[in-house]
Amino acid sequence: MKVKRFTAPDMTQAMREVRKALGPDAVILATGRLAGGGVEITAAVEPGLARERDQAPSAPPGAETMTPEQAKGAGDLAELTRQVRDLGQMVARHLVLSEATQEFAGRPEVAPLFHHLRQQEVAPGLIAQLLDDLAGPGGGNLLGRLAIRLKKMLNVYPGPGPGQARPLVWALVGPTGVGKTTTVAKLAASHALKHRLRVGLITLDTFRIAAAEQLMVYGRIMDLETKVAANGEEYARAVAELAEADLILVDTVGRSPRDQGNLAELRAILAAVPETVCHLVLACPTRDADLKATLESFGCFAPQSLIFTKLDETSAYGVILNQVVHSGWPVSYLTCGQRVPDDLETATREGLARRLMPPRGEPQVAV
Repeated sequence: MKVKRFTAPDMTQAMREVRKALGPDAVILATGRLAGGGVEITAAVEPGLARERDQAPSAPPGAETMTPEQAKGAGDLAELTRQVRDLGQMVARHLVLSEATQEFAGRPEVAPLFHHLRQQEVAPGLIAQLLDDLAGPGGGNLLGRLAIRLKKMLNVYPGPGPGQARPLVWALVGPTGVGKTTTVAKLAASHALKHRLRVGLITLDTFRIAAAEQLMVYGRIMDLETKVAANGEEYARAVAELAEADLILVDTVGRSPRDQGNLAELRAILAAVPETVCHLVLACPTRDADLKATLESFGCFAPQSLIFTKLDETSAYGVILNQVVHSGWPVSYLTCGQRVPDDLETATREGLARRLMPPRGEPQVAV
């Protein structure tokens, strides 16, 4: 292990010296103040670990024929790789946050971006990744580079396309009050009226008063066949009756993330049609911690995408980026009002990144 001592007038400069000399895999062993002023950092890095991190395959060739000892060694290496990666991210985060306390004295052009991303409620660790070594010569094209980094972090889900088996069966799941029924109506109108797909509707929400009638009203307005199902058998029958459709949209009853019993019941109903693809609906104004808890609870549905609603009720969109990175699930649609189908937007990397960039009136670049 290579250990080195660094001294500098302040913590920000010292951390930059650590990164410059030892790279992103450096581990901070100790920090302290010097008697004559300034700071001291002792840092270390294990030679070769960065190379192993970059080169180590996620599944080594021939893994299926490994002996138990070899498999354990591969597992240990994977764990070590993860730890090194996490430590590198911690160093980057510490560097950026240390710079923030100094108002980015070494690269003042980054300070407005830092404060904007914080106002957008982007997670501190992601801010660190976005701003790490962002400054360029003379501070030029920072917004362009930030936009590129944002688009790389974001991921989107493709909509119905040619060559896919028909009918596609999409079920919208999520907590109560996030707007699943209205989103189903928007999706139905968009795909039936704009994209000329044959769309069928099913509601499994037989618990809320007039919930089924609400979707049936939407169906009558758009001249779409609509079914009501209360259990797995009825759900399977409804899908079979809509077999001529290109897309079947399924509205489900909202469930509390803490109600594991009701979540299991809904999952059992949807399992009656194995080809059902679930999409998790989340309200954008929800606290980040609550969204994470919701993702963990609804993970049992193996959602293929996230749909964020109520974007018109907030000006902070960082939770979208936070949850995409946290879960690894892409975004498929966004909604920003009650109008059907006008207030529905197909998610794109460019559109999501644009929402996270500084607003109009500040220096802008095309994203």
